[in-house]
Amino acid sequence: MTHMGEEYRAAHPSHMVATERIAALHQGVPFGMLDCGVISGVTYRHLLAAGLEVDYTGIDIGEAAITDCRRLYPEARWQQMSITDLAFRDGSFDVVNCRHVLEHLPYYETAVRELFRVARRTVVICMFQVPQESEVLLRRETANGYIWLNRYAAGPFEALLHSLSESVEVIDVPADHRRNQIYLCTKHSA
Repeated sequence: MTHMGEEYRAAHPSHMVATERIAALHQGVPFGMLDCGVISGVTYRHLLAAGLEVDYTGIDIGEAAITDCRRLYPEARWQQMSITDLAFRDGSFDVVNCRHVLEHLPYYETAVRELFRVARRTVVICMFQVPQESEVLLRRETANGYIWLNRYAAGPFEALLHSLSESVEVIDVPADHRRNQIYLCTKHSA
C-alpha cells in the first residue's frame, strides 16, 4: 500500500535537516529512537541512508501504516499506539521524534508531555502547520469520521517546550511547497 504524498514527504528538506541534527548527536554511537507517526517508514529510511546505528521503534495509530512498515522493514520494531498514551517506561529512548502528528490532535499538551517522559535526552518535533500567534483549531469531517488540522499559537506551545527543556532550538525549514519548523529540544538533566 502506498500513502498519498509519500514521495513528496520523503523528499521534504525537513527530513534531511532532522536526520543531520540527530546524526551530529549520535554519529558512530548506537542510540535508541522512538519515532511517532511513521506513515511509511520514511524517517527510518533516512536514518539508515545516513548510516546511523539506531535501535528503532516506530509507532503510528494507523493499523495500515504499521502493517506496511513491518513488511518493508522487518528488522525494526513497529507498534500501533497513540502518542497520548505511550506504553514505554520513563527515559526509554535517547531520541524521540515526532513529525507531523501534533497538528492532527485535538490538543497537543498530553502528547508533548508523553514525548518528554519517554525521552532520555532529546526530543525532535517537526510541525508542518507552523505555530503562529493566531491559533486555529480545525476539525474536518471525513468518510471515516473526522480529522484535526490545527495551527497552534506559538507562545503557549513554545512555553511548554521550554518548561520541559534545558534548551530549545527552533529551526525554520523553508521548502518549495510547505514551510516546516523543527524544535530540537534537550531535556533538563536528571
